[in-house]
Amino acid sequence: MSEHKEQPLSATTFEPAPIAASSVATEETKAVQRPAVLGLGLAGLLLLFVFFVLPSLVAPDDPTQVGAITDNNAGTAEGSSYPSTAGATPDVGEGRSPFAEAQESALRREAQEILQALLSKQSALESLGAARWAETTYGDALEQAALGDTAYRERDFEQAIASYQAGVEQLEALEQGLPGRIDALLATLTQAIEAGDLMAAQARLSELVEMAPADSRLVDLSERVSALPQVIGSLEAAALAEAEGDYVAAVNNAEVATQADPLHLRAQRRLSELQRALTDQRFTAAMTAGYAALAQAEFERAKDQFEAAARLQPGAPEPSAALAELDQARTQARLLSIRGQTERAEREERWQDAIALFNEALAIDALILYANEGMARARPRADLDERLEAIVTEKNRLIDRRVLRLAQETLDEAQRVPSPGTRLQRQIMAASATIDYATTPVTIEMNSDGLTDITVLRVQRLGLIQQQILTLRPGTYTAVGMRNGFRDVRIQFEVKPGQLNAVDVRCVEAI
Repeated sequence: MSEHKEQPLSATTFEPAPIAASSVATEETKAVQRPAVLGLGLAGLLLLFVFFVLPSLVAPDDPTQVGAITDNNAGTAEGSSYPSTAGATPDVGEGRSPFAEAQESALRREAQEILQALLSKQSALESLGAARWAETTYGDALEQAALGDTAYRERDFEQAIASYQAGVEQLEALEQGLPGRIDALLATLTQAIEAGDLMAAQARLSELVEMAPADSRLVDLSERVSALPQVIGSLEAAALAEAEGDYVAAVNNAEVATQADPLHLRAQRRLSELQRALTDQRFTAAMTAGYAALAQAEFERAKDQFEAAARLQPGAPEPSAALAELDQARTQARLLSIRGQTERAEREERWQDAIALFNEALAIDALILYANEGMARARPRADLDERLEAIVTEKNRLIDRRVLRLAQETLDEAQRVPSPGTRLQRQIMAASATIDYATTPVTIEMNSDGLTDITVLRVQRLGLIQQQILTLRPGTYTAVGMRNGFRDVRIQFEVKPGQLNAVDVRCVEAI
């Protein structure tokens, strides 16, 4: 904008300048000098033409068509007011034809019409504050109007038309450029809002209200400017909380800013940034807590923390890597635990338990060394343990010589074990006692009726006897008696050392 101040253009009345009286006097003087008769005749004809014919040819147009176009403030270049010339008689000068006068009248009317258009545009633009936002162009248009006025008073209507038209074109250019100016002002206003420049935003809003009072965007923009203090204050509070590391408070304040002005892009951007920062802070805290729990072998708590971190940042590689590390640590911890349990089971000679634990370890890692080596130790000892226990619990089977031989072999095997534990020592003693018991002969008296054929299973056939003394090793035996015409009998008896052993076998139930 230029720095000079425009003056509004207002209406004034323009009329042709008055006719000069000297021309008539000159003609009259010349007529006196002619011969009297000729002079009187010519003078009479001239007077008739001047007073009756010429006025009808050069009379001004309807005075109502000469617009009131006074500008009391614009004036000439010196600032003077335009004087009114209404009612003045046109100057019919010597030698001017009716055609020339008619052309002049037409040009005057054209000048007035263009001036009216200029005044209309000037009035509309003045109400929109053009003198402020288009000072130079608007002032130039008024200067063109002043030049036109000067030319009009001098009856130079062609120049008046040109000047008025130049002014109209300048004002039209302002009108055509107004949407662009409004858009630019809107952009500047938006920039001031985004920058948090309250004074600039208020100033641009006032300008916009003046320039485009009917613009539908003014309501929203006015609300945004009114909300700007809240937005600025909340963003400043968010920045302070961020500096203190309190991202929860920072996010809360940024949310207040976006609620005050949902269209504020900087507030939205800050909210997003702070939300990400809060998420990052929580993510880091979860990962830290997870690794702390992992170091303390609190696997479930570590898992919860790592999974929480994964939810905070889906797709982040750190939680996945941590969970894999957790699984490995959990596996190692389990293998270590199993190893401890197997060592305790071996010390306590709980070989079956040790085998089960070794199998569990091998299911986790088939190549784990301690489990493979431990299995090689535990299986033979578990088998020996089982066989030693069977000698005692199934001692009656020792009457079978094959079973007795296997029991003795088992006992021998056990006695060869280096550094036997308490359990094995007890088993060896029990097995040895059982074998001694089973191999100590016991006298038994077999009685019958001499009619029954008797067989002691797995020992010998006694035949038809009435009484016979046998020497048997302790154990449970079965005697079978048979007699023609009678039902067979089976008698199971136990032979024990240190007691009277007598068995009666006879068939007495006829068939």
